[in-house]
Amino acid sequence: MEVINIIEALRVKRAVFHSEADFQFALAWEIQTQCPDAAVRLEYPPPDDPTKYIDILVQLGNDIYPIELKYKTKLFSAVVSGEPYNLKNHGAQDVGKYDFVKDICRIEAFREHIMGYREGYVIWLTNDPYYWNVPKNDTAGYSAFSVHNGAIKEGAMSWGASMNEGSTKGRGNPLVLSGSYHIEWRDYSRVETKNGAFMYAVLTVFSET
Repeated sequence: MEVINIIEALRVKRAVFHSEADFQFALAWEIQTQCPDAAVRLEYPPPDDPTKYIDILVQLGNDIYPIELKYKTKLFSAVVSGEPYNLKNHGAQDVGKYDFVKDICRIEAFREHIMGYREGYVIWLTNDPYYWNVPKNDTAGYSAFSVHNGAIKEGAMSWGASMNEGSTKGRGNPLVLSGSYHIEWRDYSRVETKNGAFMYAVLTVFSET
């Protein structure tokens, strides 16, 4: 399944999404369009832990492809292709970066418990430059989780001592990756308004075999 090609086709049709759920549905629809023989499921509950959902699960023949998504936005208001969009400012980029990396962990864990796992994907889409730009302070408490363009995520990552418990509540555990992931941000869309530049990144979690 050529995920980059699928997203490149989607970006021609949809420059912006109202929410992560909107992005999830549109991407699933595009996958189904390009892979008509695929079985596509949203919010798939893994058999080993049905309380945790995979955003999109694709089955092509005997091959399984799980996908996790993140859509983090800055304040945005524009009419795009005749449709009004008003996006919220999510902020809290430090915990957002943690959540991005956690999605990689989730796909790595998923491959251990599903028959037919071929490849998994983590897809990030944002109009917030704090995610793709290199941090100005590389000693910040969140620096281990930075997902800037060119970053490599591998091994164990923890918050720095300067992070307070209020910021990391519910996200205090270190994250540990078994693979190594090079982050490359790509242009998704450009809308002529404030915060109108959207970028995306795709990380592939290969089968260990």
